[in-house]
Amino acid sequence: MASRGSTAKVRATQVGTLGLPLLFAYGLLTMPLAMSGLVLLTYLPTFYAIDMGLGLAVVGAAAVLGRLLDVVTDPFIGYLSDQTRTRFGPRKPWMAAGVVGFCLAIWFLLNPPEGAGVLYLVLAGAGYFLFLTLLDVPYSSVGLELSSDTRERTTLASAKAVFQVAGAILAGFFPLILAVPIAGALPSLASTIIALAIAGFLLFVLFIPVPHRNATPPRVGARTAIRFLARHCRFRELLTPFALVQTGNAFFSGLAVLYITFILAAPALVGLLIGLLFLATAALLPVWQFLAARIGKAGAWKVGIMTSCAAFALLPLFGPGDTLAIAILFFAVGSTFGADAVMPTSMLADIAYADEVAQDRRQSGLFLAIKNAASKLAFVVPLAVAFPILDLIGFEARVADDSTVRSIFLLFFAGLPIAFKLSALAALNRSAAFSRSPAEGPWGT
Repeated sequence: MASRGSTAKVRATQVGTLGLPLLFAYGLLTMPLAMSGLVLLTYLPTFYAIDMGLGLAVVGAAAVLGRLLDVVTDPFIGYLSDQTRTRFGPRKPWMAAGVVGFCLAIWFLLNPPEGAGVLYLVLAGAGYFLFLTLLDVPYSSVGLELSSDTRERTTLASAKAVFQVAGAILAGFFPLILAVPIAGALPSLASTIIALAIAGFLLFVLFIPVPHRNATPPRVGARTAIRFLARHCRFRELLTPFALVQTGNAFFSGLAVLYITFILAAPALVGLLIGLLFLATAALLPVWQFLAARIGKAGAWKVGIMTSCAAFALLPLFGPGDTLAIAILFFAVGSTFGADAVMPTSMLADIAYADEVAQDRRQSGLFLAIKNAASKLAFVVPLAVAFPILDLIGFEARVADDSTVRSIFLLFFAGLPIAFKLSALAALNRSAAFSRSPAEGPWGT
């Protein structure tokens, strides 16, 4: 049990101090990160595979290499961020290095020279993933530390989700706004992402307080810290369903452009439908917050999982000309992204804060880094599995006339997401921690 003194050491900002200016200064940096993430997941694979002529299998392999680099660097950067001691606090020096490299990497990645090959894609992608980690892990760790109140931690996660959704909507509608194909929108997207990243970083540095003083207890070795998390029951019970849900979402998101282009046969609607996904996320965020207050964070998350499974099950029933029905289903799937983002992040903040009070040491960065690594590893799966198989069966040339090719694609796009999400739901239901009522523990608050 932590003493009163140790609790004071790790206490975050006082309850009730999270006004709109602070939430804006905290959340804005999420917007360019979300824009780059959506571009990377939805636009770039198709752009490099088809417009640049590299092929689905090659692009999938390059993306897998980048994501695997992330899985290694995320926990390492999270650990170093926790252990850093400077007069600017533990997080901001890492973010400063990250934002410079991130801006350069996103420019090169979205503006390839004519004739750029797989080596260019691998190097630009590796730079992007590395500097994104340097920027995002310390930045997001602050969100686990800014408040000692469990409801305010949900507010922080929701504020971050609002900017995440705003960035995704802007990126999704960008080709539509400029009235150009996706390839023509990428340079303008890169400039917008860079401008927002610089503005968001400056606001964060100027207005976000360092929530913890520099750690004074002895530093804990990386191996010891990771072993501790590996044995952490509550963290494992959160990480397993989170990784499964992210894998399901990755299949859907990674193949959405191909679905709209070849199954709906409406490539002009790519920007509109991708934007609709994240417009739905923004619209339904208050609903998930309301449900979390009524039935607990885990309960709200379960409702989101079941809703998305129902929408996935209906998507294979529609095809060319069914634009309205598909738009409704995309809206339904997008509405659940808020639950998938806010609830596990807020629950992780509950875990991290309770442990830091008890142990009197900063470790939010490592908690968050391992969660991020699990998410990024999940998004490797469709690139490593679906893209090479679709390339092997000649998806682009045969999908219009071959029902078997269409069925294989729909298995990846809708069938596997249902399987992964139902497995996550089963994991949540098996967990003793998630079965508590809202009054009995942090999962429900």
